[in-house]
Amino acid sequence: MTWRVLRRMIAMDIMQNLEYRGAFLLYMVGLLATPVISLLVWLAVSAGSHGLPFDRQQFVTYYLLLSVTSMVTSVWLGPWVAENIRLGGLSPWLLRPAPYILNQIANNVGEKIVKLPLLVPLVALLGFAFRGDVHLPTDPWAWLLFTLCLPLSASVAFLLDFTLGSLAFWVHDVRGLLRVKYLLSGFLAGQFVPLELFPPALRGVLDVQPFRYTLSFPLEVVTGSLTRTQVLQGFLWQIGYCVALWAVYRVEWHFGLRAYGAAGA
Repeated sequence: MTWRVLRRMIAMDIMQNLEYRGAFLLYMVGLLATPVISLLVWLAVSAGSHGLPFDRQQFVTYYLLLSVTSMVTSVWLGPWVAENIRLGGLSPWLLRPAPYILNQIANNVGEKIVKLPLLVPLVALLGFAFRGDVHLPTDPWAWLLFTLCLPLSASVAFLLDFTLGSLAFWVHDVRGLLRVKYLLSGFLAGQFVPLELFPPALRGVLDVQPFRYTLSFPLEVVTGSLTRTQVLQGFLWQIGYCVALWAVYRVEWHFGLRAYGAAGA
């Protein structure tokens, strides 16, 4: 029953989002700008330095794959969840048979289904522009593992954003907390700086923090920079974070609905 409802909700979101194809295309151009700028900066840095663990090919391949991976694992629901709790938009959902989180899942998946076909041609153009430096993996197992860990990365990112937004049951304004989270994620997920470029002394902390498993880990898997043991440990961390964040979500909503008293509740 839940899966059937979710499929229909995703289909509805896809149809709604198709009305804004032009806006989404512009959004995809903006989304691609961040990895392109980061790539150009690191290419300039690497040209004048010989001590970096990444060469030109690795930088180009990393940020080319990052441009797609970041879209697949991206989240934007935290502020919406908080606003619905604070202003009473949650109230109609309490009368429906489907839990509120399904609405956010459907919106997240539906938008990505619309955005992905718009982003891929742009990434292909970027890859063509740097065709002499792109070195995509040829090992099919790397791509298989990459495909398997992408949904887990998206789940960790989704649940982390959802649980932070759900703090609005008790905190009047969580926007500041979410901004801090998005800023930390940009650095600790490997979006601005590949985690392999951080000082070795920080590797232990970087390997276990949750942001790594929202973006960097799939890229580390597909580029073959991890051993089999490290890949297995990474999958276990992803699954562990999904279970832990799901438990936090259930606790938050169990007690949060008792405290819910927004306008319209």
